[in-house]
Amino acid sequence: MSDTTDPIPEVADLSVSDATDEKSGIIGGRRYNTEESTVYILPNDDTEAHRLHAQHYAIKYTIGGLYRAPVKELLEEGIQVVDAGCGPAAWTFDMAKDYPNSQFTGVDISFVASDTARPDNVDFKNANMTIEMPFEDNSVDYYNQRLLVAGLNEEDMKAALKNAYRILKPGGYVEMGEVLIGDVENKGPKTSIINTMMIAVIKKKGLNPDIGLLIGDLLKEVGFENVFFEKRPVPIGHTNKAGELWWDDYVELCRSLRPVVAMTNPIYEDPEIYEEFIKSVEGECDENKTNLYYCMAYAQKPLEDSS
Repeated sequence: MSDTTDPIPEVADLSVSDATDEKSGIIGGRRYNTEESTVYILPNDDTEAHRLHAQHYAIKYTIGGLYRAPVKELLEEGIQVVDAGCGPAAWTFDMAKDYPNSQFTGVDISFVASDTARPDNVDFKNANMTIEMPFEDNSVDYYNQRLLVAGLNEEDMKAALKNAYRILKPGGYVEMGEVLIGDVENKGPKTSIINTMMIAVIKKKGLNPDIGLLIGDLLKEVGFENVFFEKRPVPIGHTNKAGELWWDDYVELCRSLRPVVAMTNPIYEDPEIYEEFIKSVEGECDENKTNLYYCMAYAQKPLEDSS
């Protein structure tokens, strides 16, 4: 695994266009994907790309590297890797730089990664992972998918994993990670308010705020074996570097959701009022030692596929 103490690089080279197209629109000054086939509730603009890039390093500190699946030797030898829902491709780029013998393909419904920062062993494909993945059967060695709680319901998550199963070679690995939105430890009254708003927004879209608890079972249901699952506490704004990084991510997530939250709580149409409320949560999280939870899982496609 990679060194978890690497400094977070500047994110200017991950900037994306804020222009709209037929698949996006502007709500409350932020660009959102408006394609009917997706329920993703977060923006897909420059600000969100920066948040996802920083979030990548929060996860890196949390899990102790870039991945948990036993694929290090395979990556060093050279394999085909897919990063599904890659976003600005922070994980894709880091992995590609660490393992130059392997080929990495980032897949996303919206193009937000920068070609100017793209390593030579990285390609991109525009696709909806729940409908059809543009890869041949049994052609991929390692499939990564994470942090889609705001984009995939249980049915879609299962559909995505079925596609992952199809494209993976027998013996290939799949890895997943999700933050639990509904399961917050030691939350105070202000944190409870903002957490309740997040849950309401997510559920209104038919999404499960704690879908991370199901990823191990979903992997088994699709047909994967040798399933590993772990639920790990994530400090918000306290204890260590991971806590600092997760607080920064939490704040930006709250900001990203303001236009949506304001639809049911009009007082938060005023950015200053919303910002004051978010700031008031920070001290409470530090005092109460509030934690989120990060669920991670990996599994293997059977060597002898019976499907």
